[in-house]
Amino acid sequence: MNRAAAFLYILVLSLSLFIFREAAVAEEIDIVNRPINTNGLTGLLFTTSPYTLSTGTVEIGSGALYESSVVPDYSVTEFPVLIAVGVGKNMEIGLRGSYYSLKEGSTSTAVNVRSTGDIQLSYKWNFLPQAEDSKAPGVALIVTGIFPVEHDLNKKIDSVLHWGLRIGLCAGTEFNYWKDHIMGIYADIQAAGQDLTEERLQDVYGIFNTGLLLPISKYDNLQILTEYTVVYGRNKLSLTGGDYSALTFGIRLVSERFNLTMGSQYLYKYVEGFDNSSRVIGLMSMKF
Repeated sequence: MNRAAAFLYILVLSLSLFIFREAAVAEEIDIVNRPINTNGLTGLLFTTSPYTLSTGTVEIGSGALYESSVVPDYSVTEFPVLIAVGVGKNMEIGLRGSYYSLKEGSTSTAVNVRSTGDIQLSYKWNFLPQAEDSKAPGVALIVTGIFPVEHDLNKKIDSVLHWGLRIGLCAGTEFNYWKDHIMGIYADIQAAGQDLTEERLQDVYGIFNTGLLLPISKYDNLQILTEYTVVYGRNKLSLTGGDYSALTFGIRLVSERFNLTMGSQYLYKYVEGFDNSSRVIGLMSMKF
């Protein structure tokens, strides 16, 4: 793990211990607090849920995703910055920017390549909210536009050249599974495309995420989560691109305003010449 990722990991762990001590005496939370995910919309780490921030609520978050691979030999750290706003009844907008640090090779002379990531602007509309005291899922529309910041044809990290677009649906349900504890089950499916031309329709691909959230503490403020991800049909390759499936495990600490999530992800890649890889993820956010 590089120094930046290791420092952030230690910082997040220290904050988690402090917040856990404070949250242990907090008042009971009536519902599961719903922070933003690594894409900037309400959800788990990668899965988007149908629920939205209340009107006027602003949530600001930041984190780190550290991925390492043996074949090809590289490590990449992404530092996303996220802002989400509740803009109307059952609607929210999310904005995501990021900064990358890429290191190829394991020697001390390997060169670090640093780059600003793409800007993502997302919109979610929960047009079918989950009814109170019902296990029937709520459903939302999600639309994301992707805009490049740096035009670099030789980028080895995942990036669009001119523009990108994702559109899809997400669904989810939350219900009492034992006494007053709440379980959440979520899923989203999206069609994505980028820089399309008549000759390159292969740049259309699919994304599927599903996840489970399970509180494990008396006041529902300490939660565990697991997610499964599939990316299929992505033929535009980079070091972090291509088809893969992934399994994610995480632990989340929430209060009424502050949220902290840490997890690990194992990626099984379906690309010739690419071995499987793993990620360490840390994400924190605050509501205002």
